[in-house]
Amino acid sequence: MRTLILFLLIGSIFSISCKNAPETNLKEKDPNRPYTSCQLIEKDFINKGGHLTEYKELYLRCSIQDYFIKICESNVDAKTLRKYLNKSINVEMEIKEGNWDICTDDPAYAQSRGGTYVVIKKIVD
Repeated sequence: MRTLILFLLIGSIFSISCKNAPETNLKEKDPNRPYTSCQLIEKDFINKGGHLTEYKELYLRCSIQDYFIKICESNVDAKTLRKYLNKSINVEMEIKEGNWDICTDDPAYAQSRGGTYVVIKKIVD
């Protein structure tokens, strides 16, 4: 009987603590704030063969997730973004799903990477 009571007590405490954990979701932005605040970071590019290259790619670190920035669809170029490298940046952005590397009509140039990525509409100062 003591074991059952102890088990129920620990289970109740655990469920209450998990229920109060804050959730962060970029898709549910504050409508009064038309921008998202993130950190601009750089990551190494790894090719199809799994080899590290000297090329670096830009990502937005928003909360606990890093989002690949698809420059060719963005309204901001990489040179402009690099000014904010390893700093906080406010951007108007759109989260999309699809191919990261296909920027032309010729899929031969693609690395076949895909998933969630962001397109930066503009930098908000």
